[in-house]
This record gives sequence, C-alpha cells and structure tokens, in this order.
Amino acid sequence: MLRDIHKKKPNNLFVNDLSYFETVLTTNAGQSSSPAEVFLMMAEHDGEPLAAMFQTITSHRSSYLYGASSSEKRNFMAPYALQWQAIQNAREQGCTEYDMFGISRGPDPTHPMFGLYQFKSGFGGQIYRSMGCWDYPLNEEKYQVFRSLEMNSQGFDNN
Repeated sequence: MLRDIHKKKPNNLFVNDLSYFETVLTTNAGQSSSPAEVFLMMAEHDGEPLAAMFQTITSHRSSYLYGASSSEKRNFMAPYALQWQAIQNAREQGCTEYDMFGISRGPDPTHPMFGLYQFKSGFGGQIYRSMGCWDYPLNEEKYQVFRSLEMNSQGFDNN
C-alpha cells in the first residue's frame, strides 16, 4: 500500500519516502526518555489491503501517527474500522488520551484538508489546539528553502 501511495501521490499531498516509514518502525523508542511502542495496523478484505495506519502508544497517550487508504472498496469504511480498533487498543493499554494529530482550523468545505477534518472530528471527543511542533534548524539557509516549500504545499494551515 505504501508503494502504491508513492506512485500515485494522492491529492498531490506530500508523502515521506519509504525509508522514513522503515525508520519509524525500526527505531528503538524504548531507549528514549519517553518510551513508545509503534504498531503498523492493516485492514484487509480477501487479502487486499484497504487501509493502514501507524499507532504509537506511550504511558498514557496513543497517537494516530500516519494513515493511508485504498480507493478500492471505499464502502467498507476500512479507515474508520482501523481507528476504532486503535482506540480500543489504546484503552486496553491504559491510555487516557487518543491523539489524532492535526486538523484544519474549522469545518471549512473549501479547505484542502476538509475531508480529513470530517474524518477525525467524526469520532467525537474534544478538539485540542496546541502550539504544535517547533523546528530547530541546523542549517538556516536550507531551512528557509524547506519552510518556503512547506508553506506553499497543499493543506498547510497558516492560521
């Protein structure tokens, strides 16, 4: 499924290289100051992958790190089934929080990430806004090029 995503680049969205995802799965987070487990979850029908996601679990929080779905058999709602299973896994592990990561600022149908907003907010819960991630640039010149590309990419929320 990841290979197919790299070939198609759905909706012109940025997709990390396969090596990035391999690193996510193989990095020993247990040796960090905040140990985490990473799970790759898949939803299949008749041996055909329909959706996949990375779930992380720490002491009290589970996060939906990345996800992807096939355009085939959409009526099976595989991404919803995966999220529900991930939420159940988190509860079984004693997590008190389930973080679906970012959404757009609000329910604006013209926003390029409106579908993601609908998907994530459709599970209920509370929308919590934080300061987000902070970057520490080691090379200012390259960082400015990166920021320029990032800010001009589809779905970037500059509000």
